[in-house]
Parts: sequence; C-alpha cells; structure tokens
Amino acid sequence: MDNGDIVNAVDYAVGYLIRPAQPSDVEHLPAIERAAAQRYVPYLGPLGLTPGILDDIVSVDFLNQALHQRHLWVAAMAKPQTTLVGFVVVDRLPTGYFVVELDVLPDSGRQGIGTALMKQVVEAARQQGFTTVTLTTFRHVPWTIPFYQRLGFEIVVPEDYTPDICAIVNHEEHHGFSRQVRVVMQCQIPSSLPPPQ
Repeated sequence: MDNGDIVNAVDYAVGYLIRPAQPSDVEHLPAIERAAAQRYVPYLGPLGLTPGILDDIVSVDFLNQALHQRHLWVAAMAKPQTTLVGFVVVDRLPTGYFVVELDVLPDSGRQGIGTALMKQVVEAARQQGFTTVTLTTFRHVPWTIPFYQRLGFEIVVPEDYTPDICAIVNHEEHHGFSRQVRVVMQCQIPSSLPPPQ
C-alpha cells in the first residue's frame, strides 16, 4: 500500500474530510496559505520580521511535484468535497517526512482540521516504515509549539541536528527566518502506533 491510499477520507474533524490531493486542488492551495499566514502578522514585529516575508509561499510547481509523489493531502468540506479549507505538504528525509507546510483557513480554525492533517502525515509515515516526522515552526508564537507538543512532537536542540535538519535550517535562514525565531520539532513514530480511528 502506498501512502496516497492509506486514508481516502478521515473524519477527525466533524464535517470535514482528509484526502489525498487531486490535480484540480492545487490551484486553490496558495490562497489558503496566504490566508493562514495572516494569523502571524501581529507577531512579525517582535520577531524582527517584515510582512513581506509571508509572501514567500510554497510554489505551485512544488505542490504539483508533491501531488505526484503522494506527499500532499487536503482538508475538504464533507459536502461538497471540492471546497478546500486546509492542506499539508511533506518532503522526504532519510528517516521520514519533513512537513513543508501546514495551513488551515482562519475561518475553519480550531475545529481539529490541523490535527487531522498532521495525524494523516504521521500515519502515512508509519505505513511507509519511517521513524520520524520533522517540522519547523515559530518559536515565540503562543500556539505553535503547544499545538505540536499535543501531537507528540518534541523540540530538537541544535546539538542533535542531523545533516538534513541542518540543511533545512540553513535554507530557512537564507529565506529570512533566523534560527532565533524558528524551532525544529520531531515526532518519533513507534512501529506499534495504532492507525487513526
């Protein structure tokens, strides 16, 4: 079984479905990312960042590549399933997935959609025999670290960075996100992890 077929429709969030992305979904995802990024605007000043940094979104080319690799899932309204409210896209690391982007429309926030998308990623990684899911997030935004900690992610200290994590951190720094404002988090995946209910 490949990871695109693991969960065709999961109702972690009532009224929403998590499913593998379809080609027709991709054009709608940049608007979701831009809308979700607005939640961070009040924190940019204290972080020493400018609003323009939020314009550096995931490219459509990368999303299409992820689609063909089955590394892209969307959250859709249960009816109609073409109405998208969120997505998650991952890339491969030697031991698992790296979460490139996780976004939910602000109007659909706090309904379990982000949690459902992340659970899909962890389950896909487990089914592939991977041992980790890794991500980066803002260090000093109130909800980011606690959200991922509730899902089993822990902060990775710089001394424990693998070469692949170092490359990710350097890439983010090149794009304006300094190590002082970002944090690496990782979830260890036991092989006995039960599938989502």
